[in-house]
Amino acid sequence: MPNLLIFGSTGTLGGAILEKYRSEKWDVTCAVRKVVNDCDIQLPLTADVLAGKKFDAVVFAQGANVNGSAMQTGTKELNELFEANVTVIAESISTLMGADSINEAGKVVILSSLWEQFTRQEKFAYSVTKAAVGGLVRSLAVDLGRQKKILVNGILPGIVNSPMVARTLSPEQVANVLGQTPGGELASPVDVANSVYMFGSNLNTGISGQSIFVDRGFSIARTI
Repeated sequence: MPNLLIFGSTGTLGGAILEKYRSEKWDVTCAVRKVVNDCDIQLPLTADVLAGKKFDAVVFAQGANVNGSAMQTGTKELNELFEANVTVIAESISTLMGADSINEAGKVVILSSLWEQFTRQEKFAYSVTKAAVGGLVRSLAVDLGRQKKILVNGILPGIVNSPMVARTLSPEQVANVLGQTPGGELASPVDVANSVYMFGSNLNTGISGQSIFVDRGFSIARTI
């Protein structure tokens, strides 16, 4: 049975990813701040925590979000978001590789965002840190690929039909997105989970260093 390590399994997208891997008969380990289940391991990762553990895939579905323009966002906020969205991943990968816990030819998938390559109003720090995730994906693809033939990719969800979107976007904003999306539907958590599995399982035999939109075409469509 193949083994998955997932960060951020308690979120909407992380939960959908967890269920997808379990449905495909993977053994799933969740990296969490508070251990509550037998399948959990304690964060931050250490060599002792990882002793004897081997993973065929590692998925990062954690992260943080904050609103604010370039004029409103302070250095402290920017640094905290960079820590949550970039540094945690880099440090975790370093620990996993140091403990030899990712198998040869394994897979790493990092959830980023549509706003990695685009941006919108009031998303300064979020867009900046997600852009850094793109560089992280490409750099890890080179370094991990050279060392252990590990394939590393990013998934860029668009506006996903989720409780967070319902809380943070107005009905008018959602309608605007729907109007610019071919097919007129938002991406779903299942869409994201299926895409992660596609790149984070043996279905992926040669794709690495890529950042893939999962937004039902919203990012490439222009309504005129």
